[in-house]
Amino acid sequence: MALHSIKMRSSKDNKHISGAESIVDEDNLETAVSRLIKRALTHSKGKAENINIKIEKLDEEKIIFLEPLKVTTVEVENTIQGFKCVKYLLNKLGIDDEKSNKILKIFKQASCMRGAILLDINTLERLEPDKDRGIRATYMDFENSNTDRLTKESGQNTHFIEALALATKVINCPYIIGEICYSDDPNYTAGYISSKKYGYVRIPHLKEFGDESGGRIFLYDSSLDNVQDCIDYIEKSKTIIRNNISQQTYMTYEEFLNL
Repeated sequence: MALHSIKMRSSKDNKHISGAESIVDEDNLETAVSRLIKRALTHSKGKAENINIKIEKLDEEKIIFLEPLKVTTVEVENTIQGFKCVKYLLNKLGIDDEKSNKILKIFKQASCMRGAILLDINTLERLEPDKDRGIRATYMDFENSNTDRLTKESGQNTHFIEALALATKVINCPYIIGEICYSDDPNYTAGYISSKKYGYVRIPHLKEFGDESGGRIFLYDSSLDNVQDCIDYIEKSKTIIRNNISQQTYMTYEEFLNL
């Protein structure tokens, strides 16, 4: 049965409230749309007044199937430890202290962007054609879009499942060496840094509870590619993530800093 991409964007008083998407077969279109509308109307940032739904039939021959990134949760006590973990992993990815500090400063200033910053790790130049819009990773979901089962089996919530799908797609871009993200949901304090070598490293505290700021940076290596090929992959390729999420690894803050 044909697969369809569903995208939802919602706002109130010209302020972004929620965005989400699914890839489902025709039989599940109505259920998936209803779930996304409910999400827009019950979001922690407020009840949306404007909800846009886009449904698009996909060419299944062009769909890319990927295995999910391995997941590690670092048991940090606060945001200070959380950001030290992010910087530590940036260093492990070959980015020196000076550049890492500048990247984290840019990351903290990325709040309220509609998409992600595309940052050249060699020059620290922002490469998004539209600096307000940013780069939007789209057209990705878990196989069969069964988030209820996945959230139950993983012991995590929908935020985690959606972020893992997005991170898996982005990190499989050969020109991206890593991604840093934290949600703009005021009730969700976790964030992550992902990479090919270390997978999806979940950090429970990258902001304080009640904080509506959030941001995302894709770390791009300009020595590997033309930037437009990278953007096209992130925004246009159709990707389905296999459902076999592996058992998560848990590490203490001290254990992680001794990787």
